[in-house]
Amino acid sequence: MNDRRDHYPNYSFEFLRDGDMLAAMFWADGRKKAFYAEFGEVISFIATLRTNKYKMVFVPFTAVDHHKKLVTVGARLLSRETIESYEWLIKAFLRAHEGKAPKIVLTDQDPAIKQAVESVLPNSRHRLCIWNIMKKLQAKVTGDLFKNKDFKKRFNKLLWNMHIKPDEFENKWELIINEFNFEDKRWFNDMFELRDKWIPAYFSDTRMSGLMKTTSRSESMNSFFNTYSHSENLLLHFMMNYDTAIQKQRNTQKELDHQTKKASYKFISPRLIEKHATKVYTSTLFYEVQKEIYKGSWHYQYKHIGTKNGWELYKVEQLNKNSDLKTEFEK
Repeated sequence: MNDRRDHYPNYSFEFLRDGDMLAAMFWADGRKKAFYAEFGEVISFIATLRTNKYKMVFVPFTAVDHHKKLVTVGARLLSRETIESYEWLIKAFLRAHEGKAPKIVLTDQDPAIKQAVESVLPNSRHRLCIWNIMKKLQAKVTGDLFKNKDFKKRFNKLLWNMHIKPDEFENKWELIINEFNFEDKRWFNDMFELRDKWIPAYFSDTRMSGLMKTTSRSESMNSFFNTYSHSENLLLHFMMNYDTAIQKQRNTQKELDHQTKKASYKFISPRLIEKHATKVYTSTLFYEVQKEIYKGSWHYQYKHIGTKNGWELYKVEQLNKNSDLKTEFEK
């Protein structure tokens, strides 16, 4: 690793010793740094085991790229999951990325990670995995209530809704809690106190907050690395397997980049912005944006209502999808 740091352009490697034992190490090459510079608004990390015979915990830092695929923007091994260990690793991560902190850090409810993130990344939003929290719901309610379709539908619809304001969420939460007699349930009260850490409604004002709402992406990435690793690996073997996994990840991105360059598209609206979208989005994202352009073209109408303080004001209305809409499109 020292040799790579000395000879590879823009390679970062740091390690921490506890006496004569390896306590932690962090590394990131130039490609990881480029990915973080481009896609690092939201990152996620959780620990994974079964990677080496020394039982050191492997923790990749994960982001989402322009194909909506996972990319690794840093990696680390540590022997103890303490607050101090996580603080050291997050500081090493920041040093590698020139001090640039992410807007959102998504983790599970590990208390050591929580304290480390709040200490080292005070200006980043720490988001807890909503899926991990909801896994505990069954243990917090009676069996009959957990099987109640009305309760589950309303509760899930409320928790996952990104399009409501915090005050609306709080009012609806209170209605459900009162209706199903949860006022004295400590877990529900505790989760409500943490609502700005895991409920999507509280992140809607943060750019790119919808990229990751659960650590399932990190878990998927950890599972991906585990296919290339084994619990009896020496650290040298672990690193060789890690390099293989990273190369597989990067080959996938190259293939998707190539597919985007060669793609041809069928347009479904008369809007020039749809053609423009093919030039600025990858294929994966273009098809998502195309659906929004289609809905904007055929299921909405707008009209100019005046000028105020130099701003041109328009009224935009959503129509019933079955309504006829006759519109003249200007070039």
